[in-house]
Amino acid sequence: MGDLNRSEFYRPQFHFTADEGFINDPVGLVYLNGVYHLYFQHNEPPDVCWGHATSTDLLHWTQHDDAIQPLNGHMAFSGSALIDFENASGLQSGVQAPIIAAFTSWGEGQCLAYSNDAGMTWSRFEHNPVLHLPGDELKTWELSARDPHLQWDGQRQQWLMVVYNNPQQRLDKKGAGFSFFSSTDLLNWNLVSHLPDFYVCPDIIELVIENEEEKTAWVAMDWRHYVVGEFNGLEFSPGSDRRALDYGKDLSANQTWKNLPDARVIQISWLMHPSERYPNSSFHQQLSLPVVLTLRHINDQLYLCKIPIEELKRLQVEEHCVSDIIVDDSNTLVIDHLKQSLDLEVTFSFDSNAEMLISILNTDIHITQNKIRCLGSEGILPDSIECQHVRIVVDVCSIEIFANNGLMSMSFSLEASVINQQSQSVILKALKGSFHVDTLALRELQRNQ
Repeated sequence: MGDLNRSEFYRPQFHFTADEGFINDPVGLVYLNGVYHLYFQHNEPPDVCWGHATSTDLLHWTQHDDAIQPLNGHMAFSGSALIDFENASGLQSGVQAPIIAAFTSWGEGQCLAYSNDAGMTWSRFEHNPVLHLPGDELKTWELSARDPHLQWDGQRQQWLMVVYNNPQQRLDKKGAGFSFFSSTDLLNWNLVSHLPDFYVCPDIIELVIENEEEKTAWVAMDWRHYVVGEFNGLEFSPGSDRRALDYGKDLSANQTWKNLPDARVIQISWLMHPSERYPNSSFHQQLSLPVVLTLRHINDQLYLCKIPIEELKRLQVEEHCVSDIIVDDSNTLVIDHLKQSLDLEVTFSFDSNAEMLISILNTDIHITQNKIRCLGSEGILPDSIECQHVRIVVDVCSIEIFANNGLMSMSFSLEASVINQQSQSVILKALKGSFHVDTLALRELQRNQ
């Protein structure tokens, strides 16, 4: 294994894919000694395990041997990881602080594994499972607890584990949500609270509020939704309505790198492809572009925002710029390109009731005053805010749209029939009225080998 060959026709240039085989949820995201560690669900049942890759820039990945394997018929499902700097677990065996991974051993419960060589090899804790809940043996999506999320609470000097749990064991999932457990040693856990109305892939994050002098607020999110609120280390109190993390149809299973040296919170997700494997391709499924998360005040509400990582600009090999142009029924803007990996950024203003069409990678994106439609999905900006900026990142087999500097996003995997057409131009057209392009930058991207 090693740095992947990107020459396959359908393989993306900078989105993570395994060298071969099926992947889905990102798990166990850790940063250590200048290296981002990405663990991920690898292979299909009954062989689901934790795969492993590393990177120094989140764009060029080196894949390693699989990390945590199935054991006694129990597949190694999703979870998380962190560094036990003070050796609270007592699992350290050398000079390197151990990395502790919590994962769902399907049919057994929540288990631990640990690494004493910076994440390259792993051992299972001999007294697993460390958490066993009703329904664990049933192996059902509705009833069985899973996806343990670990984090450190420095204020209370305790570890937290957040797990999807269905304490009432109801098939309709009434009362199901996130159960919070605390520990002083990562080995013994006590229930402290329960937050209903959430599903799998929990994450609890403290995020910076943009332009507000280091103010922060907390976000609870599952595989598809988020809520802004308050968190006291034991209990999360929602303070907003339930909102979509993404308005496309293919984003799922979000996870974050935290405690990074530059204070960013970076999220990566599974970018699902609903169809079978692409023809003549050794990989199956991909992960999303990593994005930076913040919160932004819109009137009196806080909204989650996400923008592509700054490192993406390092892949630029060509840039096409346009400014101060009116697009109407007599003037369509066409920009030719060679690459199938692009980063398009446009700022604009509308006439009332105008409708813009952006065609990129043979995919039509319709933009009106505060809505974007693409591939059968519709995204709406909050509080009737006018759309004035879009950034569209495409990478051979995916499209990710970010409106108004990440206030709303839409993510899609593309079908082989679309990719086969090999787009050669980006088109901006007025379907109704007219719009003014203030600035436009089309960056052609190429992954450095």
